Amino acid sequence: MKLKAKTFYGILAVFSFSLVLAACPPEPKPSKPVIPSINGAPSLKLSGQVYIQNIDTSFEAIMSNSISNISKYNGNLDIFDGGLGGSGEIIKGKLGYTIDEVPELSPINEGEDLAFIKDKYSSLKFTPEDVEVAAVAFEIINDGENSGLDEEYSGLFKGSLNIDLDLSKLTVKITIKMVNYVYVDRDLKITGDKYTYVNTDYGFPITLTTERINLDLKKGWNSIYEEITAQSNIPMELIPILMSPSPMDPDSPPDLSALKPTGNLKMSVADPVNLNWILIPSQPPDIPQYPDDSE
Repeated sequence: MKLKAKTFYGILAVFSFSLVLAACPPEPKPSKPVIPSINGAPSLKLSGQVYIQNIDTSFEAIMSNSISNISKYNGNLDIFDGGLGGSGEIIKGKLGYTIDEVPELSPINEGEDLAFIKDKYSSLKFTPEDVEVAAVAFEIINDGENSGLDEEYSGLFKGSLNIDLDLSKLTVKITIKMVNYVYVDRDLKITGDKYTYVNTDYGFPITLTTERINLDLKKGWNSIYEEITAQSNIPMELIPILMSPSPMDPDSPPDLSALKPTGNLKMSVADPVNLNWILIPSQPPDIPQYPDDSE
């Protein structure tokens, strides 16, 4: 059962310097750093320190631009991979997970394994269309008398969240990064054109335009990296609220639907090393939830 973040060369205009440069061999251009990825691995091993995502809307955090931050988790938790057949746990804050066998698969056009891709692209195409897939979706569970989902944390993902608030420019920039681990039973090509849609998963609507997708997955495990970058001007009516040293009243939250951030979403086959394992809280963070003006 499955449940459900350049090198710039100057041109010297002085003639005497150009003569000196002409006598010297040109410096080689530095190569772009290679981003690691998982692309056709027969087994999957995931590990690393686990963190807690913190959202701080205090006056001090807003003024110091430290609304989003992470802290180390040091406890023990049991994890469930949705019945794929792997095993793992979190011990003293460290994740260890392994799946060596072919996971339980489902047809690519059925189920929710590729829900993070579907409905985000125009003319989305899977080649071939009869590929079977599986995706890791970790849940935190209780083993023992209180079986079921953990009361404090519901899941775990690899990624990052950054909220950059610039009061001098009256702008806010949101960057969300995430890695999805997907198994395919044969080589698969995923293509799709740009598409604009409204994402309401983060408390207020974000209008996103997806870049054209072109993924080449190999038989076995693959890492699919997605990155959302959105920005909005801060309406003047929100400035007194943000600048107030008094905490926000959860019973009377400001209407952030006026922000109307817009941005882009892009995907690639990659597994960046600078992302962390983040626990998903069972309850939303203690911050106001804002209305969706699309309703």
